[in-house]
This record gives sequence, C-alpha cells and structure tokens, in this order.
Amino acid sequence: MGQREIAERMLEAWKRLASVEFDLLCCAAELDDPHEIALLLRIPLGRAKKLQEQAAAMGRLPQLAALMRDGLLDLDRFEVVRKLTENLDSEQARRVDAQLAGAAESNSKELKVEVARLVCLVDPLGAEIRHVRAVKRSEVRYRSMPDGMAELTAHLDAVRARQVFDQINVDAESLDDDRSWGEKQADVFVDRLLGSGRPVTVRTDVTVSATTLLGLTSEPGYVAGVGPVEANTAREIAAQGDWRKVLTDEVGMPIGVGRKRCRPPRVLREFVMVRDRVCQAPGCLRPVKECQIDHARGFASGGETEERNLGPFCDVHHCLKTIGRYRFTRGADGVRRWITPLGFEYETRAKAIAEPDPP
Repeated sequence: MGQREIAERMLEAWKRLASVEFDLLCCAAELDDPHEIALLLRIPLGRAKKLQEQAAAMGRLPQLAALMRDGLLDLDRFEVVRKLTENLDSEQARRVDAQLAGAAESNSKELKVEVARLVCLVDPLGAEIRHVRAVKRSEVRYRSMPDGMAELTAHLDAVRARQVFDQINVDAESLDDDRSWGEKQADVFVDRLLGSGRPVTVRTDVTVSATTLLGLTSEPGYVAGVGPVEANTAREIAAQGDWRKVLTDEVGMPIGVGRKRCRPPRVLREFVMVRDRVCQAPGCLRPVKECQIDHARGFASGGETEERNLGPFCDVHHCLKTIGRYRFTRGADGVRRWITPLGFEYETRAKAIAEPDPP
C-alpha cells in the first residue's frame, strides 16, 4: 500500500472515529448517572461528567453536532467550542454555532481564535460577567505522574497566572548553574510557594517496611495521595517525622483487631487508613485523609465496628452508599463489591502495603 492509500485510509478512520464519538455522546445524553458511566467505561468520574456536559452542549451547538455525526469534526474540536461558549446563553451559543459552517476545515488552534472572536461579537458587554463566572471555577489540581513525579496545575485569572509565570522565569534566569531550564523553573516555583522562611504546615504520611528503612531491601514506600515512591525517597520522608508500627501478615496485609462501638476508636481508624489508603469505591483514588471511615454493613443493621467491616469512602461515594443508590459489601476475604443501580457489579481488593514474604 502506497503512502497516498495509507493517508486516505487514515482519513477514513478519522471520520469513523468522529462519528463514533457522536454516538457516544448520544448515549451519554440518555444516561442520568455519571457514576454508572464511569464504571461502565472504566473512566474517572470527572471524565464521565464531562461526557454528559459535552452531550448536553450538542443542543446548543447543533451545526457542530451535525458535523460530528457526519464524521467531519472530532470531539476535541467540538470541546474547544463548547468550552469557549459555555458562559453564553443558548441563543448566543447558537449564533456562534451558525457562523461555524467551515469548522471542519480548521484545526483546534484556528477554531479557538475564531470562536473567541465570535463570542465577543455576540456578547460584547458580557466579557466581565463571563470573567467573574470563570474566576469562581478557579482551582488547583494534582495528578500523579510516572517516575516519582506529579503534575500540579492551576486554573486562575489569566493576568495573575501570567504574573506568576513571568516571575518564575525571571527568577530562573538569575540562576547560574548546570540545571536544565525546566529544573530551574520548578525549583523556583517550589521556593516561591513554600518559602524557606515560612513553616510547612502540611503532613506527609509514608508507609514503608522496616527492612527498607534499615537498608536491607529496596521495596518502594507509599505516600498518601501520591502512590508508590522509590526506597530512598521513602527513607528520607520517614527520617523527618514520627514513626508508627504496623504489623502485617505473610502476604503484606495489615493485621487488625475488632471493636464493638459504633464510632471507631482512633487506633482502629488509623489502622483502616493505613490498610486502604484510598476510597473503597472502584476507580476512585481519593486519598484516605479526604474520606470518611464508614461501615460496609451499617451499625444499625448489625454491622460491627471492626476492621473487616470498616473502610474509607469519599464524600461522593459515601453519599451514594448512604442513600442506597449503590450497594456495597465487604467479604471476610477482603473482596469489596460495589453494585450499581443498573445491576452491574464491580469487585476490588485493598492492595498490600508491603511485599509478600518469600516462599
């Protein structure tokens, strides 16, 4: 097959993909529960909610939706327009959409410039109002990355963001050493944020085996909200704080004790937090410090306050379980079952906090 044929085949595949994305949004528009979608497609809850938002936007942007249906516009470019018009009312959004008949011929950057221009034309007096609304959605997000790294992103006022960025670059330019430009930027950012003269008020919890602490093995540690970290990093963190002993069985799972009171005592809560580390709901990685420790089988229904019946739930999944939309059980073998309103069942199990003993 020649290069021309391969290119034409790629174009046809791209058109089919765009059409399939349209079908996906049509289905998302018909399903009410984003949690069901997240579990069904094995995607994060935020991605499921975004699918529903994109599906709802097809009614505001009918011409672009038709281009997707015909395989002429992919979901990425549709999302560019959706984001730029989300603060317009439906009539204004349709006026922008009506002038985008040639959107299929533009890439995402070209489309972004054109849509921004059209938004100003259809609502010239609304810029400040839209900005105020957008500022209310300011946020900072954390995402784990490979090789012990992470991505920290801030969504904030453009002027302030530019000031921060320019200040980082100015500071980085003043550093005369062999570090890469990116390293200098990152180090300046951390120095500016934490400041050597300010006390650090956050706590970092690390779980690491005694053999690794002693340098006998190089098993990775585990930092809450981050995930596995290599042995040297775990030792460095552990050396800076208080230690707490946790006993594990032969496969590396923590060993706990039973309790009869409804509210778990502090020691039992800490044990459950060390054991589970994140929310028990499938696919949710909310750190345990941001979760509630709750019963799998309710205390009022005879469930005991002991380690096999307790586990962490983030606010969202705790609410879904409490109101009965989703059912949760935890077996004696540690297997956790999450049953959705549509009857799908998902099983998970807590991860070992230490490497199993050799046979």
